[in-house]
Amino acid sequence: MTNQPDKGNLAAPVRFWHLAMIFLVFVALLTGDGADDYKHLEHAGFLLHGRIGVSIFFILCFYFAYSLFGPQEFRLSRWFPFTGERLKQTGRDLKTLTSFKLPEHKRRQGLAGFVQFFGLMVFSWLAATGTLMYVFIEPGSKARGLLHAVKEAHEVGAPLILVYLALHVGAVIAHSLTGHHVWKDIFFLKNSSSEH
Repeated sequence: MTNQPDKGNLAAPVRFWHLAMIFLVFVALLTGDGADDYKHLEHAGFLLHGRIGVSIFFILCFYFAYSLFGPQEFRLSRWFPFTGERLKQTGRDLKTLTSFKLPEHKRRQGLAGFVQFFGLMVFSWLAATGTLMYVFIEPGSKARGLLHAVKEAHEVGAPLILVYLALHVGAVIAHSLTGHHVWKDIFFLKNSSSEH
């Protein structure tokens, strides 16, 4: 079978990235509250959360490298949402949703591309600010000055993850209810488009 990602297949690196992100982001959300122990000499929560965050940072670096230099069909330039036509497509998709219908076009286009871009930016923001804190915070003391600003910026991102997950998971559920089981592409390595 040939690899046709826009028709439903995902390349192995994209599957790996997606599964790694699902696992790491879930664990990062669960361990986030424990990271406040960086102020103490015993700071196992900070170390655990920080290592997970640094892992997310490297997974994102891998994804961006693949999106810039990998196969043409997976390049960011093919779906980056901020062009005139792609923004118009996003508007058409939103209008389609008001009719209680799902937009139908290639992956990473229109509203789907916009949501994916939003998620990438949120994860990148959190991974970058978290990695800075992991590297530069001195455990046993409070974050001050620029590091305090980075900490505050990091904390702003946490609710945005929940917004992204609600949009992304909601879209997957909506597509599944219409018989297009896109989640199988990730978890069971099946081509969801063949079920249409």
